[in-house]
Amino acid sequence: MGTSGWIELAKLTVEALDTEEFLLFAAITDAGDVLDQEVCEKVMLLPALVKGPVRMDTPNLAPIRERQVKERIQSVEQRNARFFDEEVLKLDRWADDLKLGLERELKEIDKEIKETRRAAQMAASLTEKLAAQKRLRQIEDKRNRKRRELYNEQDRIDEQRDALIRKIERQLKQQHDIQFAFVVHWEIM
Repeated sequence: MGTSGWIELAKLTVEALDTEEFLLFAAITDAGDVLDQEVCEKVMLLPALVKGPVRMDTPNLAPIRERQVKERIQSVEQRNARFFDEEVLKLDRWADDLKLGLERELKEIDKEIKETRRAAQMAASLTEKLAAQKRLRQIEDKRNRKRRELYNEQDRIDEQRDALIRKIERQLKQQHDIQFAFVVHWEIM
């Protein structure tokens, strides 16, 4: 009771990954105490009466506002960094799963090649040996296709990672705008 001061409301719009808006209060008592956001919100919920024209000796609330802007932007940057880390982690897990699956298939094909070679060496007739060599060639072709597929998938994953980085880089070029709503002198009676 008996406290008075100045309160300013501004809207901060931050454009990065998403567009976010924040209401920022900057307030100071006539005694020089800075009020935090929560206290300002509570003051604004109190019933009020307009007592007359606004005094023109408004204190400089810019340092308080600028601190809040900096904190909000820092918060947005931290959230965007977490988002980026999560997206890269998802991409890496997907790449690892894909790579492991293809490598497993390659190991199975290599195992099949060894068995086919052994069967070709043990074949009794020339016809059986020729059939085994044809089969061996088919399996080796399959292995070569799988290897190319593995390399192509790795290239595709690298392209996706680069695209993600470029996209986030564009989005992280933050822009912010501040629009002032009002400045009032208040007194709690």
